[in-house]
Amino acid sequence: MANLPTPAPTDPLPIVSDWLAEITASGRLKNPNAMALATSNRAGLPSVRMVLLKEIAPAGYAVFYSNYLSRKGLELEENARAAALLYWEPLARQVRFEGPVVKSPAGQSDAYFATRPTQSQLNAWSSAQSRPLESPAELDRAAARAARELGIAPDGKSASRPVPRPAHWGGYRLWFDTLEIWAEGENRFHERLLYRRNLERADAFSYRTGAWSVQRLQP
Repeated sequence: MANLPTPAPTDPLPIVSDWLAEITASGRLKNPNAMALATSNRAGLPSVRMVLLKEIAPAGYAVFYSNYLSRKGLELEENARAAALLYWEPLARQVRFEGPVVKSPAGQSDAYFATRPTQSQLNAWSSAQSRPLESPAELDRAAARAARELGIAPDGKSASRPVPRPAHWGGYRLWFDTLEIWAEGENRFHERLLYRRNLERADAFSYRTGAWSVQRLQP
């Protein structure tokens, strides 16, 4: 089993990208980009769920997409920080992220939404994510109504015109100010490298990033 590099690299992002590429290419996991995302509300009450990581940008942020009015979306409005975890059991490796979260530029959210299957686009329009549901029939009726309004075929597999992105759905950027890479070791002597850096807000979507500091941790 591979050990973490010694001395520790000054930038952890190439390692994370290489690990993600390796597990994706292996085909050993159905969703190698499944990421546990933890948020909390204004009172500090936490919640966690799985989302799909869509990109690790070279600047140092993770991109994921969601309904902005979902529980996580509303919590991020109240407390715009999150923590996330990628765990790849076949590789015996994991990565932890922490940092502030901002919405992605509208143009990038539009571009990604256009690549989604028509049925997934319909879901974004018809589902009030995280809201109570009386019965599955209620959601079926909402989907049928949205399909008629959007010009989507009854089978839900095609649209007569491009489906626009709803304003309540789009991307997020989780910017890393803390990142930990972990590799499983024998007899639970796991290896851990903890990276930290300063972030300075540059605009609505971006941060100016400082240099990483790194510290090796005990298991």
